Amino acid sequence: MVKLLAYLLAATLSLLATQSIAQPVSATIDRTELVRGETILLSIRVDGQQGNVPMDLSPLQENFELVSTRTSSQIRAINNRTEAWITYNLTLFPRSEGELEVPSLEIAGETTQAFTINVLPKTDTSITDQDIYLETVVSKESIYVQEQLLFTIRLYYTKRGIRNPIFTDLDIPDTVIQQIGTPNQYEKLIDGNRYGVYEKNYALFPQRSGSIELPSIMFRGEVTDGSSNYVFRNQNTRTITAFAEGYNIEVKEKPADYPENAIWLPASEITIEQDWDNDFTNVRVGDAVNRLVKVEALGLDGAALPPLPENQVDTINIYPQTPDIERTYIDGNILGARIERSSLVPTETGTMRIPGYTLPWFDIDTEEIKYAEVADTAFRVGPVRTTGEPDTTIGSADASDTTTLQEADDNSPLSGPVQTPLWVIALVAAVGAALLALYYRFTSRSGAPIEQAVKPKSASPMYDKEITQSEERSAYDALVKASKADHLPALRLAIIAWGRQYFADKNLHTLDELASRTGDQTIKDICLNIQQALYGQSQDDAKSLRPQIESLIARITQLRESHNKDLARQRKEQDYTIPPLYKA
Repeated sequence: MVKLLAYLLAATLSLLATQSIAQPVSATIDRTELVRGETILLSIRVDGQQGNVPMDLSPLQENFELVSTRTSSQIRAINNRTEAWITYNLTLFPRSEGELEVPSLEIAGETTQAFTINVLPKTDTSITDQDIYLETVVSKESIYVQEQLLFTIRLYYTKRGIRNPIFTDLDIPDTVIQQIGTPNQYEKLIDGNRYGVYEKNYALFPQRSGSIELPSIMFRGEVTDGSSNYVFRNQNTRTITAFAEGYNIEVKEKPADYPENAIWLPASEITIEQDWDNDFTNVRVGDAVNRLVKVEALGLDGAALPPLPENQVDTINIYPQTPDIERTYIDGNILGARIERSSLVPTETGTMRIPGYTLPWFDIDTEEIKYAEVADTAFRVGPVRTTGEPDTTIGSADASDTTTLQEADDNSPLSGPVQTPLWVIALVAAVGAALLALYYRFTSRSGAPIEQAVKPKSASPMYDKEITQSEERSAYDALVKASKADHLPALRLAIIAWGRQYFADKNLHTLDELASRTGDQTIKDICLNIQQALYGQSQDDAKSLRPQIESLIARITQLRESHNKDLARQRKEQDYTIPPLYKA
């Protein structure tokens, strides 16, 4: 026991003595010549150390990429002499071909030796000659600015258990980079050998003309080497790498003959579709007609598509909604879409025309300027429907009609009255007479008087009510009640119903007309917000508009009180007016 303690004491003193002196540093590399895509191993040994030693590795970044760093430390005692050291194993990937210098590094106050290596060009070897192989593919080597460029990275491997896969990050100046979906993994049979394939796809959109450089791609990962650490039963791993050369892509400017003020849209195909939720056969003043316009572009992101022009129609209020921007992928190509919705509310009767739209774009396949179009739309708007009016068809206007709808030709046989066969008329008359006789006989026997059936009168809508002072009071009470019900459509009708009575105008049909008649800016703003909530892009509802609705009722109440005071003053002045001496 005494001998053992003495031995440990001597080893400790020897280690302390070793650490107290200068610590020598040495460096070695595993080879000085290699092929492009291979790596070298730089080993740095620091004697007299067991813990990590700070070092500056930034000088390596100019010519090399640091793939991995492994550290091992050892201590041994021979003839009462103790040695300790730490070794750093750096796996370096050369960034270019030719002669490269592995620079000296400063570690623990010492400077390592510098080395010169020679990186040879990559030889053309087939996939079947290697256990791991990396390739990159581009869809074109020359494209137009902002055109889609497809970039694919494929890793072929026969080794199993590849862990921690890392690829070079794509960082290309002045280029929008979008990864298409998630990486694909599948198997492929090549010359009788089965390979696993790990595939990543990108869509690149260069934002400037000239030449852009797609970087060389390096893959690195880890595989087990079959051995294991006896103590912790951990399988030992080693780093594997693969390399694929980059590309230089020519980016051309847009053609000189492309329309000057048009948005540059290079794509394989662009289409515009228009859809309406109404067949235009029965549109009335105040009705909301919803329009949907969808622009799709194969080879462009939806965010690159321009908004549609704002159509201003004097007799229609248009309430646009927030557009939807979509992006999907078809056979590896990006398919962008822009969907715009709007509600159109006519304010007058007559023929209404919604202008069409023409969108120029550039066909990258045929290199031609093309146009996507949506045609003009015209329809006839009828007056507000009243109770008892049949639901007749008003008719739609042909978009090619530039003035008014053409009336049918009276001389045309297709427009003449329908001729009913005589035997049909006789049969209907006979059946009617028989039914009348049965009814008379039944009522006569029972002694009940024959009375004419009177249908109960249905409640008259606001458009059929007479314009009287009592109806104005009733309309005001109904408006106050509707303002507390949190139902915007009913509130809108109640406001219009009161306005018709207050202004004694049967031709008042819309909130816009009412707001204009009041001349009150607050009422105009609140009515506009209500219509936007009903038809437009506003996300407000009755509850969120509660403060504004209360303010609207307060303003209307003020108008009524002022109006009633004026009427009372006029009546009072009439009471004290001296009648004329002679009657006319």
